[in-house]
Amino acid sequence: MVKHRSWRARWGALLALALLPACAWQPEGGLSPSERLLFSFERRTMLPMAGGTAARRLAEEHATHGKRSLRLQLSPGHETVILDMGGFPMDWRGWRVLRVDVFRSGEPLVVHLRVSDAQGRRHWVWTRRVQPGANTLEYDLSTMQGKIDLSAVAELMWYAEKPSGEVYLDAIRLAR
Repeated sequence: MVKHRSWRARWGALLALALLPACAWQPEGGLSPSERLLFSFERRTMLPMAGGTAARRLAEEHATHGKRSLRLQLSPGHETVILDMGGFPMDWRGWRVLRVDVFRSGEPLVVHLRVSDAQGRRHWVWTRRVQPGANTLEYDLSTMQGKIDLSAVAELMWYAEKPSGEVYLDAIRLAR
């Protein structure tokens, strides 16, 4: 019986170690020391953490960190992408800005961001216009204080108005 418990404890620890780096992996380079990478799409383990209604796959085009990005194909009824922290809510206290690199193919696009905490509280935070080409979206985290628990951020969801065409996401990160 002791061996069985020990095996389960080790298995749980290994699973936690395998999933946590997918959310909080720190790169060797490419980001400033005042940034913390949340999502980069270098590993296939990241794809199951991306949900929503938009068709999605890893792509080699328009990567800003590493060699891959997340390609979204938007259309009516297929307008959301959800990034889940994999059961390990993240502590965003002490961070000032959320940054997301986005490449847009096609016409400008309006997107809304909803942030959820581990207790299920949700807050629609910001609306941004994504221009064709390369963009870095920035979101001031101070606007969320008191609305959700910043010590336990569990999910990010982007919703596109009038969804159409392709969007690529990469290097989703926090900055001081």
